[in-house]
Amino acid sequence: MRCVVLESRPLARAHLVQAVQRHTAIRVAVATASVEALPPVCGSRDADVLFLDADHPRLDAALAALRDLGSRAPVVVMMSDYPDRAIDAFDRGASDFLLRPIETGRLAVTIDRLRQLVQDRQAQVRAGLLEEALCDLRQKSGAGDPAGCGRDFWISGHGARVRISQSEIVWLEAARGYVYFHLRTRKLLERTTMKELEARLDPTRFLRLHRSAIVNVDEISAALRDRHGLYAVQLTNGTQVRVGRKYRDGLADLMQRTQVRPREEHQAA
Repeated sequence: MRCVVLESRPLARAHLVQAVQRHTAIRVAVATASVEALPPVCGSRDADVLFLDADHPRLDAALAALRDLGSRAPVVVMMSDYPDRAIDAFDRGASDFLLRPIETGRLAVTIDRLRQLVQDRQAQVRAGLLEEALCDLRQKSGAGDPAGCGRDFWISGHGARVRISQSEIVWLEAARGYVYFHLRTRKLLERTTMKELEARLDPTRFLRLHRSAIVNVDEISAALRDRHGLYAVQLTNGTQVRVGRKYRDGLADLMQRTQVRPREEHQAA
């Protein structure tokens, strides 16, 4: 594995690099305090893991850079001097949290976990490349339905990679560099971006309604409008999803095609 260390304090950075280099399973590709170093290093897939200083003065900028990388972003481990930062670290998408001063045994456990996570992600990438290659072959040979290629997703679920058909998806919800897959009977979380998913989704079946929401149009049971003129849709599972202003035209087109009129709903969010 290759890792990047983003640590604002030189002494702490040097100590972490020294500790990590004692493990043969991982090597340090870059150690820096600069957030600007993240996109070129991580974007070129030169890093499998990022050790991120949770106390970095530009933490928000670092996390924004990771979100922009989407599925190319490395697995993130956050470190801090303060134990109460752990909950926030996991909320922000960290896979693990280390409390400084970092104990030797605790770091070893983390590296073992990282090795498994990285192996799982690499297997996913290989499966995706194989699927794309098979799609290309089918299209060139004229066999099968080209429009159906690449329509399923392989995402994490209960310690395994789970194959999800697009027909199972009720709606998708963005969450800080991750996306929640709201399915009919469960909810799964995957590190990806709405932009990447939107490019793979069937445009006749899915509609972007908000920068953080894409819905399966077959799951829309009602279009709602409150007294302030705000729109939302109600899904078959009872969820209400707000419609952003820039996405209203798309909803209007859908309602026009299906002859649906918005229902007045004072409690719509």
